[in-house]
Formats: sequence, C-alpha cells, structure tokens
Amino acid sequence: MSVEIAAVSAFPPAIIGEMEKHFTVHCVWDQADKVEAVRPLGGRIRGVASGGMVGLSRAMMEALPNLEICAINGVGLETTDLAFAKERKVTVATAPLLFDEVADLAMLLALAACRKLPVADRFVREGKWPQGQFPLETKFSGKRMGILGLGRIGIALARRLEGFTDRIAYYDPVPKSGVSYTAAASAMDLARESDVLFMAAAGGPAGSGDKPVSRELLEALGPTGVFVNVARGWLVDEPAMIELLQNGGLGAAGLDVFENEPHVPEAMYALDNVVLTPHVASSTVETRRAMGMCVVDNLRSWFEGKGALTAVN
Repeated sequence: MSVEIAAVSAFPPAIIGEMEKHFTVHCVWDQADKVEAVRPLGGRIRGVASGGMVGLSRAMMEALPNLEICAINGVGLETTDLAFAKERKVTVATAPLLFDEVADLAMLLALAACRKLPVADRFVREGKWPQGQFPLETKFSGKRMGILGLGRIGIALARRLEGFTDRIAYYDPVPKSGVSYTAAASAMDLARESDVLFMAAAGGPAGSGDKPVSRELLEALGPTGVFVNVARGWLVDEPAMIELLQNGGLGAAGLDVFENEPHVPEAMYALDNVVLTPHVASSTVETRRAMGMCVVDNLRSWFEGKGALTAVN
C-alpha cells in the first residue's frame, strides 16, 4: 500500500506530480482549518509536506498519531513546534536552498530604497520627465552596512555588500568565527553605526515576545537611515516604523515581509520612501523548483529507510 502524506502548504502542480509518483497525497492547503481537514485521515498519514509560514504545529501532530516526518518547503521554523516534534519522534527537514535569492532581493530593496526606483519609474511612465529632472536621491556605495543576523542569508548578503563598501558590521547573539566583518556589541549599537540596516535574523513565532526591531532601534538608525527586512514582519514594530517613515524619523525602508501577510497597512501605500514586495525573496522559478524537489527527496529518502537528507532535529 502506498504511503499516505498530507500537503498542508501550497505546492506547484509539477511538485505535487512528483510526490504522487511515490505517495498517496492528500492536499489540504486550501482548507481554513488544516488540522480539522487532516483529522479524519487519522493514523493513515505518515508524512507531511509543509511550508515555512505553516510549519508543523502541536495540534497537527496530535491529529496525526502515526506521523513520522514533516518536510518543510523553506527554512523558517517559527511556526514549527520542534520541542514537541522531538518528544513525538517526528523528524523535521527543511529546504536550505534559498539563501542566494533572499540576499539578492535584500540588495535590490536597499538599492531601490536609496535611489527611489519605483518613484523614478512612475516619474517616467506618467510623462513627468519633460517637465523637469527627477530629484537627487541617496548614494548606496560606500555606506556603513549593518546586518542583524549573520546566518547563511546574512553571510550571502555580506559577500554581496563587499562589492559596494568595506564598512560591513553585524550583530548576532551566536558568536561567529572566520569572518572579517565587524561585530557590534548589541543590535542598538549596530543601528547607531549603520546607514543601511538589514534584518536577516530568524526569530520566534508571531506574538512570542518583544519585537527585536523596536521603535528605539529604528530611531537609532535615524532620519537618513534605510531599513531592509527580508526576515519576518512580526519581528518589527510595524506601527512605529510607519510613523517614523511618515514624520522623517527614518529615511527609507525596503520591505518584503509584513506582520499580517498578505495584508499590508494602507498607510504604506502613500509613502514614496518605502519599497514593497509581496514576500517573494525566494520566488524564482529555479529556486522554488529546487526547494520543492528537496521536499520530495526528503520524503522519499525517509520512507526508503535512508533518513531525511536535511533534517534539523
């Protein structure tokens, strides 16, 4: 009998097709309550294919008593109860293949925010150029760059920044060795000494504690500072950030993530000093295909008795 798995996050048809070559796949990602959707399947489900924003909750594991593995289409674990998974002996695997794409988009957001590229694009499209030159904007090269979180995305970003400046610093609570970048004593110190501040750190689940990017930190970045977020929206005091962008307390922002996705505060729509993208940092054809196949390969390897390829627990 074919192993039965549940797909609780959306996957492209081609990836579902690959799963169906090896498993009986129950797609429940479009259900409002995914836990209740899988509950009738009970002990038949042995594997789950999920995504970083859905993860694997305690409730999902309790609904699937024979669950052995969850393969996640991403690297975020904020929505996964790793402690309970370990207790239940459920293996969790990620798809660690998106670091270059996320770093690329962080660079694009920073450049676009400094040079106001979306505004310049509209300036041309709306026929304003014949009436006068576009205003001068902010230089990116040579600036003091700060990175919150020097994990694999942070390292990929720092290497790209080396082509623009030799003034790269970071803050990470986990000591880093073998890097030439300047370590700041705290996130606040990093903000004070940065012109452009990138948020690339992992964080806790939404609502799990204080937001590491607080009003005070953004105020320390200052009225000419640029803030870029390619991590999670709920790690930032979003109302404070909007207020500072409106009143000049913060110079500009490039944002790929938001606190209540896919809903973005309408106040941001009117701000010319903000560049907005819809959580697309890893959204390239090549990378999403590779990530999807990593999910399939993790599930295949597990049920062939070889263990997960990229397990995190």
